[in-house]
Amino acid sequence: MITSIVFSKDRPLQLDLLLNSAEYNFIDCDEMFVVEKYSEEYKDSLDIIFEEHKNVRHHRQSSSIYRDIYDISSFAKNDFICFFTDDDIFYDRFFIGPFYKEIFEEKYNTCCLSLRLGLNIFKRSHNGAEGEDRPYMYHECGDFMLVPKTCYGYGSYWSYSHSLDGHIFRKETIINIMDELSYLDDKFNFKQTPNELEAQMQRYWALSENNIVCPKRSCVFNSPNNRVSDTHTENSYGDTFKYEAKNLLDIFIAGKRINFDLLDFQNINCPHQEVDILKGLP
Repeated sequence: MITSIVFSKDRPLQLDLLLNSAEYNFIDCDEMFVVEKYSEEYKDSLDIIFEEHKNVRHHRQSSSIYRDIYDISSFAKNDFICFFTDDDIFYDRFFIGPFYKEIFEEKYNTCCLSLRLGLNIFKRSHNGAEGEDRPYMYHECGDFMLVPKTCYGYGSYWSYSHSLDGHIFRKETIINIMDELSYLDDKFNFKQTPNELEAQMQRYWALSENNIVCPKRSCVFNSPNNRVSDTHTENSYGDTFKYEAKNLLDIFIAGKRINFDLLDFQNINCPHQEVDILKGLP
């Protein structure tokens, strides 16, 4: 049904949390890839991840992350691709079975299915400042909402269709985008990070269909407790619950794992919202 692609760098404890939460809550996902770029001191933790998650397929990031995603998408067994980063959490159940093709039918003019949007989302957090970002224009369609992205201003979550945090696309769409980005990467030497990949995907915003489809309650959010990328340094992290990557590595190597059932998901109102992930340690 769904092939998921997770981007991960030096976050084994958080990656384990995402994989466990998605395995339990993302019923439609039956193929999972992790595209990893781990530093040498994290190599042992990566081996442990794939030993504990034998159903997850391992892909070492190459010199072109754009070509990596093109290759994985081309060989994916499903018609739809979902993206995650390793600090995402799949916090609520999601299952629609065979209805993905119906959602992406031409009559709905769907560019993506977002798992991070819902009526519970009404805040925007950026660079330590919070503002309101409510869905004021949408159409109800059973258990889903059809959100016309062009009705929202630049920077709104409700306009941002090409995200890597729990967004589902047609496989052919991703193949076509990554085919062109791979060519451009050869010419312009793009930065090789998920943040940069997402930034380059915005080239296709105006060319894609207008509607973002989402459930009435979101089921994925991103908890930015630390930063491991050397690009997009303006992105906020650790404003409330800041954890150093090395400390989280030590916890993981010691054999401790975060139990997502012990975390508080009662007031998720923003796609990027810090939670105290260490409260999930038994």
